[in-house]
Amino acid sequence: MLAPEEEQLGWKHIANGQLENAESHFRRALELDPLRADALNGLGTVYLEWGELEQAQELFQMAIAQAEVQLPRMKRHTGWDDELVRPYLRGLNQLSMTFSKMGYWAGVQQALEELLAWDQEGLQGRAFALLGEAHLRSGHLTEALSAYQKAPHTPEIAYTLGLVFFANGRRKEARQAWLEAYRRLPEALPLLCHYPIVRAIGGASDTNFGRAARYAFAIQDLWTTESRAELEQCVAEHKG
Repeated sequence: MLAPEEEQLGWKHIANGQLENAESHFRRALELDPLRADALNGLGTVYLEWGELEQAQELFQMAIAQAEVQLPRMKRHTGWDDELVRPYLRGLNQLSMTFSKMGYWAGVQQALEELLAWDQEGLQGRAFALLGEAHLRSGHLTEALSAYQKAPHTPEIAYTLGLVFFANGRRKEARQAWLEAYRRLPEALPLLCHYPIVRAIGGASDTNFGRAARYAFAIQDLWTTESRAELEQCVAEHKG
């Protein structure tokens, strides 16, 4: 079997949650082609899923270095559909996710800004959500607001966008964002305002409660006493 076929099987196993099988196929791909960037990305993704962050970081950085050799000389802004650019984008995106789990937010910003230089849509907007969080956690409120406004229009983003508006002193816009978020994902309100989230709640991935719990766990430390109170009051007044 050729390296591209082994690599493709590895990604299929990742999609099915079969990480050990994925690891085997990516390693075989690299035995056949040690410089294959997306096989390095795939193996790094396995280690990222396993929480072995230092190994994942090393593999993504190796993948980025190999993918960079294949890049066109000029930034083409063709994004994910460009086969020459795709391994580079994937490596940068996965590296940014690894850095986020490490709490290295400057690294997240650097990786995603390079990604956006080649893909202005930011992987169909997904990169903007993590970039917004990186700026928010670094205290760059104007940059955070700009990034979140370009992110996919999910209820989680709406909750956080309201938080950024509130931190910028834009109370009316914060309330508008929160009301929209509450209409779409009301389960997040008590988790954000009252219940301490000790750990992410696994399972029930297709339920709104599981979705709300994962969001609250990931973002709870950014919510202040004041923003929680404002969110709760905003919803109470709307319901009243």
